[in-house]
Amino acid sequence: MTGLIQKALGLDVDEVDGIADWSLRWETAQWGVLAAVLMVVLALLSWELYRRSPREVPGGRRFLLATLRIIFLGLLIVILLQPVLVVTLEKEVSRTLPILMDRSGSMSLRESDGLSRLQKAQRALSSPGGQEMLRGLEEDLRVPTFTFYGSSLQEWEDLQLPLVAAGEKTAVGEVVRKALERYQGAPLAGLLIVSDGGQNSGVPLGTIARELKDSGIALYTVGVGESEVRDVAVEAVEVREVLLADDAVPVTVKLRTQGMQGDSGRIVFSLSGVDVAEEKVNIEKDGLQQVTTLFVPKRVGEYVMEARFETDNGVEALAENNTGRAGLRVVDRRLKVLLLDQAPRWEFKYLEAMLLRERRVALSCFLFEGDREIARIPGSPYLEEFPARAEDLFDFDLILLGDIDPRLLTEDRLSLLGNYVATAGGALTVIAGKRFMPSAFARTELEQLLPVEIGGASLDAGKAPSARPLRLSLTPAGRESVMLRLGNDLEASEALWRGLPPIYWAAEVERAKPAAEVLLTRPDPASGSGTAPLLALHRYGAGEVLFVGTDNFWRFRRNAGDRYHTILWGQMIQRMAGSRLLTEAPRVTLRSNGRRFEQGDRVQVYARLFTASWDPREDERVEAILAAGDDPNRRQDVTLRSIPSQPGMYRVELSAGPPGNYRLAVAGDEVATLDFTVAENNREYTRASLNDELLRDLSRDTGGAYFPLARLEELPASITERSAQLSSLREIELWSSPLFFFLIILVLAAEWIVRKVSELK
Repeated sequence: MTGLIQKALGLDVDEVDGIADWSLRWETAQWGVLAAVLMVVLALLSWELYRRSPREVPGGRRFLLATLRIIFLGLLIVILLQPVLVVTLEKEVSRTLPILMDRSGSMSLRESDGLSRLQKAQRALSSPGGQEMLRGLEEDLRVPTFTFYGSSLQEWEDLQLPLVAAGEKTAVGEVVRKALERYQGAPLAGLLIVSDGGQNSGVPLGTIARELKDSGIALYTVGVGESEVRDVAVEAVEVREVLLADDAVPVTVKLRTQGMQGDSGRIVFSLSGVDVAEEKVNIEKDGLQQVTTLFVPKRVGEYVMEARFETDNGVEALAENNTGRAGLRVVDRRLKVLLLDQAPRWEFKYLEAMLLRERRVALSCFLFEGDREIARIPGSPYLEEFPARAEDLFDFDLILLGDIDPRLLTEDRLSLLGNYVATAGGALTVIAGKRFMPSAFARTELEQLLPVEIGGASLDAGKAPSARPLRLSLTPAGRESVMLRLGNDLEASEALWRGLPPIYWAAEVERAKPAAEVLLTRPDPASGSGTAPLLALHRYGAGEVLFVGTDNFWRFRRNAGDRYHTILWGQMIQRMAGSRLLTEAPRVTLRSNGRRFEQGDRVQVYARLFTASWDPREDERVEAILAAGDDPNRRQDVTLRSIPSQPGMYRVELSAGPPGNYRLAVAGDEVATLDFTVAENNREYTRASLNDELLRDLSRDTGGAYFPLARLEELPASITERSAQLSSLREIELWSSPLFFFLIILVLAAEWIVRKVSELK
C-alpha cells in the first residue's frame, strides 16, 4: 500500500525505502481567508441547489450529492492555494571503503626475499586470501581502488596489472584529503591505505588524523615491508659556504643508522668528483650521529662537496640514501682586520702577534698613545692616524675595538663606526678593558651598538689583578657555536672549556639586550640568575657586533702555549669577518633567505649597494643576471627594485628552477655575485624500514586498525559499519500530483454515478 502511495505522489519506489516524516505547506497561503469565504459560499450554494431537487430523490441521496459536489469544489479551491507536501525520505545504502595503494619510490625497495614491497602488496591482494578478503568487503560495501605517489591520486581499475613505483615524495596527508574530496557527502566505512608509512612531504599526518577523527572517519592501514633492516642514511653535509684556499675547515656529516649497531664503515669525501678525504666510522649504537673531518681546499672555484658512506660488513637495504652533498665556494683573499686600542695591553700584544702570523689576515693597527714613527717603518702594520673617512674605514672586514678613552673616540668617530656597522654591513668586536670599555661609554652611540646593557664600574678594576678567579660557562647557544668549538665534537669542546684556566677580570654589565645571543657567561652573585653575559652577539642594522667582556683570554695560554688562545680568537675573527667573504666587493652586499632550496621554492634576494664613496645608490631599479652554473647558456635577466625608505636597499623574489647551482651577478662600480643551490632532495629514500609505528598511531587515533600484510584477511572483520541510513527532503507539489487529480476524478465519477442512479440530468 505504501508503494502505491509513493507512486501516486510521483516517487521512485526503488530509490526510497520509506517515508519517515511529512508536513504540508501552502504556497499561496495569503489567499487562505478569501478561499475559506469562497468555499463557504460555494458549499451553501451547492446545498441549496441540491435541496431543491425533485421530491422523488430521497433526502439521504441529496445529502450525498451535495457533499460530493462540495468536496469537488473544495479540491478546486485547494489547487488555487497550491499545497506542497514536504516528506522526509529514508533509504539504506552501502558505505564506501576506498583502497589507496602506495606506489611511491620507496615501494620499489626489495626485501630479503628479493621481491619489492609493491610486488608483495600486489601478490597479497591477488592471492586466494586477498581475493576472499575483497569479496568479503564487496558483499555489502562499495570498494573503489586507487594508487598514489607524491600527492597524485589515480584510479586503479585492473588489480592484476603490475604497478610501477614512481615519485620522489610520499604525501599521505594530501592523498587522504583528495580521497575525502572525491567522496564528499558519501557515507564512508573508512579509508584503507596499503603503504610502508614513508610520509615525507605535504600536510602533517597529525593534522589529518584530527580531521578524520572530527569527521568520524576511521583510517585502516596495512603495513608493507620489514621493520628491521640494515641501513645508513646521510641526512646532511655541513660545511661553510665560503672557504679560504689552503685553510683547514671542518666538514660535518650527520648519519642516521638502523640495524647497524656494532658495524663499521667509512665516509669518503669528494670535491667535484675527486676524493679528498676519508674518515673511519664505528657505529656503537643506532640512531643519529655526527662525523667530522678537516678539509683543506687548494684551488679557487665553485665546488660540490659530496660525502658517501661505504659499509665494511654486509649489504644495506638501501644504497640511494648513502650520499649527501653541499655546495661551497673557495676564495683566495686576505681578511682585512683593523685592531684599535689606546695602549698595548696584554690582550692586544698576543692578539697582534697571532694576527701577524695569520697569512690569511691583512692586519692594520692603530694605538692612540703609540709612537707615530713606527708606522713609517717599511712593512709596518701600524697606521699613522685613525681612518677618518668612510672610504678608508668601510673597506675593513672586521674592526677590533679595545680599551679607549671616550675623549679620543670623538662623536664623529663613533658615528663613523656606527655607519660602518649599520649601513655598510661591517663587523665590530668590542674588547672590554679595565679603564674605559664599556662603562665610560654610557649614553654614547657606542652604547647603542653593544649587544649588552652597560652596568657600573668593572669588576675588580684596580691597580692589581683580582685574586678571585672567574670560571666561564658555555650557554646552549655557545655549545653549538662553531667559533667557540675547541675540540672535534661538542663533548670534547665542553671538556676543554671546563679545563681552561680561569680569568681574573670581567667588565660589569647589567644584562644582554633582548635580541642578543649570549654565548659565554661568568658568575655574578648580584644578578637574579647568578650569571652575567661575558660573550654576546647581535645584529645591528646590516652588520654585527660581538662584545667580549674581558681582556683576559691571554690567560688561556697557561701550560698550553698559544694553542687555545689562537683557536678561539682565530674562529671568532673568521666568524665575524666571514660575512664579507660572501661577496667579492664590499660595496655590493648580496644576501638571500637561504643558500639551498628545492625546486619551486621562493628565493628572496636583498642587495645593499653603495657608490665608490660609500654613499647609498639611488637608482629605482638595478639590473642583474641569473646564470645556471651547470649550463652557461641558461641565463635570465633579473631586476632588483629599491625598497622605499631604505636608501641603497634593493629586493627581488625568484622561483627556484631545476636542480643545479646558480649565480646572481649584479654589475656596477664593482661586480658582486650571490651563489645558491637548487637541490634534488629525494627524501623518499631517507628511511628504508617499514614505519609501522606511524601507521599504527594513525589508525589508533582515528578509530581504525592496523594490520601487517601477512594478516590482511583479518581486515573485513574489523569493519562493522557497512551500511548507512540516508535521509533526504523531497517537496511534492500536491496540487499537481497524480494522486490529487485521481481524487478529483474519483469525486466527479462518484457524483455522476449517483446522479444517474437518481435519474438526474
